[in-house]
Amino acid sequence: MAVIRALEVGFGTTSLTTGYADGEPVIKTFSSFVAQTDPNKSGLNAGLNKRDTVSITINGQNYEIGPDAQLASDKSSSRVLNSSYITSDQYQALLFGSMLYMNADTIDLLVLALPVEHWSRREQLKSLVVGKHTIKDRTIEVKNAWVIVQPLGGLLDYADSIGQSGFDELREQTVLSVDPGFGTFDYVTSAGLKLNDTRSGGADLGMSSVLSACAKTLRTAFPNLHDFPIEKIDEAFYKNDGYIRVSGKKYPFPVCKGETVDNKPVNIEFDLRPAIESVTQNAVTKLKNVVGNGGDIDLIILMGGACNIYKEALQSAYPDHDIVVVKNPITSICRGMHLGGMQYYEALKNMNAA
Repeated sequence: MAVIRALEVGFGTTSLTTGYADGEPVIKTFSSFVAQTDPNKSGLNAGLNKRDTVSITINGQNYEIGPDAQLASDKSSSRVLNSSYITSDQYQALLFGSMLYMNADTIDLLVLALPVEHWSRREQLKSLVVGKHTIKDRTIEVKNAWVIVQPLGGLLDYADSIGQSGFDELREQTVLSVDPGFGTFDYVTSAGLKLNDTRSGGADLGMSSVLSACAKTLRTAFPNLHDFPIEKIDEAFYKNDGYIRVSGKKYPFPVCKGETVDNKPVNIEFDLRPAIESVTQNAVTKLKNVVGNGGDIDLIILMGGACNIYKEALQSAYPDHDIVVVKNPITSICRGMHLGGMQYYEALKNMNAA
């Protein structure tokens, strides 16, 4: 049986498949945080509660990636948020380090995904991964790679979830697939699964822009914190517990009116809703300028970890549409990539046999 794997290195999270069991891809997801490490300080936990990370050396520098990478971080560690993207050390640490999690030394087809605005670099990415790679004490061979745009993965996931009759109907529909990611806000328009290049695009208005806008407001509310911890805002959004924890105190989120969550008075007030809306509405306006007013759009699909934060702005722009949020927004793209890769591999095999 062919070994298919999928790997989505996003600006915010990295998702990969480690196998296929009981009719489903097995998916592992973690933050795209890359820790620059000092080998002289490794193992300080003395064997207790070992971190779930893998270590990798890129251009002479040691990195750790994985679910616990932030525990190995210093101030030079970061997510992959720079224009060099696939050629950056951070991206390549995630790319090659993730292969160590894939439970395979030979991969027949590796499915990869890029933001729409980086689509021109697909051949560069493919050439980067195809071949034999010595990673730590293992040699991993990638025989072939298939690169798609990230929203297509979510569309493929959705297509699989609706059954044959639903898929037959989908093939006749004009679909808008929207992926608000951490770094970019991407969208593709398609006739069924056939993409329309001229009505697809993206902008650097993903969740990181929302966090930056919120941080600007919070720096005013907390004047003693000149460098407001972005990760605390990120945590407040995704835990969705209705509070943000700052300096050991819990403040109502996204609006604080001078009290902590346990009703203790504080000299802190903030309202983050205008900051959030300034980004989400700008992103959706750019989408609408490319896609149009939506009269011919039959279906809008929303995916990605930030989908619920952008949904209100998208619904406001397209009030007559029902917006479908995929079942598992964070892993949807990776799941669709793997399932699409299985079909792509069989199609290639049949083509070569003909």
